[in-house]
Amino acid sequence: MTEEKTLEEKIRDAEEVPEAQVEIEKGEVQQAGEIGAEYMTAPKVLSAGEVYIYDTRTHERSLCRRNNLPHKLRLKRPDGSLVFTTVKPKALPKRGVLKCLLHPDERKPLYDDWGFPTCRKSNLTSPFQVRRHMQKRHRQEWEAIEEERKRVERLQDRQLQETLISNVKSKEAPLYVSDKKKK
Repeated sequence: MTEEKTLEEKIRDAEEVPEAQVEIEKGEVQQAGEIGAEYMTAPKVLSAGEVYIYDTRTHERSLCRRNNLPHKLRLKRPDGSLVFTTVKPKALPKRGVLKCLLHPDERKPLYDDWGFPTCRKSNLTSPFQVRRHMQKRHRQEWEAIEEERKRVERLQDRQLQETLISNVKSKEAPLYVSDKKKK
């Protein structure tokens, strides 16, 4: 029973997404053709429905319209393996634990003063992803944070230089006397 399911079986067994049924207002539609022809009414229009599909490598879950499902299930990677399946994977997708800098747990009080929004992103896997998330999703906030970081860094460098200079000036250099006899 370890055989791969056929495409038809995958489509049939796909897990459906619960969907709110939206009923379109009843309206009269004139029948195409002759003038004076009878009218038809459309009681309601329903969606084709959505199902869950899973990436075969990352195990990430995505939504797919049922009428687009056969196309998605036929997609292949360059190595020839299938991209999606409707079979729920046993392994969970990789999740990180790092949070966006604007997440309520990571926020600095200064961000509230600047009027930055909050962000619920909390599954980033590396500091690189945190930086890229900030650069792509919160561009203006990232620029403001970076400017402030550089300003504080310059201020600290300046204070260090002033401290070093003041220490050198406060201490007099000892007078060096040579041990050599004068000729």
